[in-house]
Amino acid sequence: MFNRKYYSFERNNYYYGKLLASKDFQSEQGYMNDKRRLINRTLHGFGVVYGMDVVATDDASIVLQSGMALDASGREIVVPKTQVIKLSTIEGYNTLKTDSVCLGIAYEEEPTDPVYAVMETDADGNGKKFNHLKEGYKLFLRDYNDCTKVEKEEDAYISAQVLYQDEDVCITQYMPTFIVPNMLMKGRTEIRKCSHVPSVCTFSCKVTSEGIVDKELEIRADNLSQEYGNVLVLEQTFRVEDYMYGGEAIEIEFKNIELQKAGQKENAENMVFTVTPVMGTVLDYVNSNSYKGAMDVELDRKYDEKLWIAKIQLIRSGNASLIDSIERVPFGQYVCNTQQLMNLEKLHEYIVTPVAENTAEIFKPIASRSVDGTTVSYEKRTNSSGVFEMSLGTGGEIGKVYFSDEIMHGLGNGPVYVEVGVEYISKDAATKSDRESIILGDGSIFASDNTLTEEKVFQIDQAIKILPERGTFVVGVRPKVKMGKIGLRIRWYAFKPEDLEKRVYNIKEQKGCIMIQPDTIVLPPKGSVHINPVFINMPEEALSYTLLDPEGGKVDNNGVYTAPAQEGVYEVKVAALSNPDIFTHAFIIVSQKKIDE
Repeated sequence: MFNRKYYSFERNNYYYGKLLASKDFQSEQGYMNDKRRLINRTLHGFGVVYGMDVVATDDASIVLQSGMALDASGREIVVPKTQVIKLSTIEGYNTLKTDSVCLGIAYEEEPTDPVYAVMETDADGNGKKFNHLKEGYKLFLRDYNDCTKVEKEEDAYISAQVLYQDEDVCITQYMPTFIVPNMLMKGRTEIRKCSHVPSVCTFSCKVTSEGIVDKELEIRADNLSQEYGNVLVLEQTFRVEDYMYGGEAIEIEFKNIELQKAGQKENAENMVFTVTPVMGTVLDYVNSNSYKGAMDVELDRKYDEKLWIAKIQLIRSGNASLIDSIERVPFGQYVCNTQQLMNLEKLHEYIVTPVAENTAEIFKPIASRSVDGTTVSYEKRTNSSGVFEMSLGTGGEIGKVYFSDEIMHGLGNGPVYVEVGVEYISKDAATKSDRESIILGDGSIFASDNTLTEEKVFQIDQAIKILPERGTFVVGVRPKVKMGKIGLRIRWYAFKPEDLEKRVYNIKEQKGCIMIQPDTIVLPPKGSVHINPVFINMPEEALSYTLLDPEGGKVDNNGVYTAPAQEGVYEVKVAALSNPDIFTHAFIIVSQKKIDE
């Protein structure tokens, strides 16, 4: 009953004339039980498999429905029939101290069918033994705060921390522990009402991080009025800076945590979540972590073998307790089976998640799947950016060519479009603060502009070599004037529309095409520009302009684009009305730092 190791396995070796003793039959049973329980434990996990629902029948009794569960040792706990149980008869009832309690269930064996064993008689003549061991269960009651939440595999990928808690409300924040390229990261704030006392409250906190695009945002819920047990969910969406992938972990800090209630303000300590940006896909990361570790260490560790199947809220008065409400499986201890996975897959054909209109989703699904022989494709469109330092050594001599290291753009193999610019940081004379400028193209045009930077603008020729098969590029520069010992700070932007590869390799087969001049436009926030099309091997005609980013600004039927307030890189698809297969793309870089003309 108390064996947890379950291995190494040893079974009986039968041969003609073998004398079997009781230990041989015990070994036979142990071999079969241990193998089955090891599989249960490592392959299926632990928790409720079916049934075991708990409901209140009156103020002092519950109904435990029949069902099955697996405990943390892989043993099957079976409730064979539904029964009514008084709370006062359950172990632990008399030691409860609070109103919130948990009902637990654990595996138990009970010897049955007593017999007299002649060969087992002791000195006192007592030879009582039992013919069978009946597998059953035992119930427990324990205060909720004393219940230890058993770690689950999902805890390695989803982090949860309590931002604020009192007798009336509990606010918990959930965040993923990792993020992969071309994906958005979602946070989840749950505000749970824990008391019956009516109240109106306002919750707010700020989220800051150096590794996300919006370095600061606010989470807020005003004039919140909830009934007991209700949960309000607030969701946040984060996009990690592209240069963070493959580097150090990001710390996302929740600070200025404040709850206003009845004219009083309550504050809580800051909370920090650590998120690791990793290369690859979600599946790659989960697989790489799921099979790590030593089995003997994991299986031999100490843990609580009780399963908490219900949370019961009591109303206590003196020695009497009344059942107020019951919550099923408070710690989410369930075992998923293959039938559930099949049902979920089937539901994908009938239930589609809509794209959130209020979420600036930069990256869309980039996969395709087969459903009953039909391939369903999704739009594939990605972009990335980054910055690197490029040294010109001790020379920086006129006409000498300098090359950067090979830069990985993170958009995979195949053709991409890459643009680079030189970044300048200087002191603003008026505000005494740092001022950033980025020059794309020929910097000599701004060579006489002293308002850009205190230093001389670099006059260089620059070129980019893209390596499609490696998913990388190399930047080359050639000084036009003597520069001396210096280093350049290069900012790059890479784009890969879903049809770029097809257009690059099939351009010769097109009878006509459209180009945008220029195809990359730099605008300040809320700025406007007319997208200028050029028709090649075809007459001029009416065009359609489609903005591919949900919050990427506005574009009218005449090609006038208005940038949003949010900086970023946005894309407009320009297509011929007579033949939508003839189209191209314009890219707009919206920067908060305007270039003075």
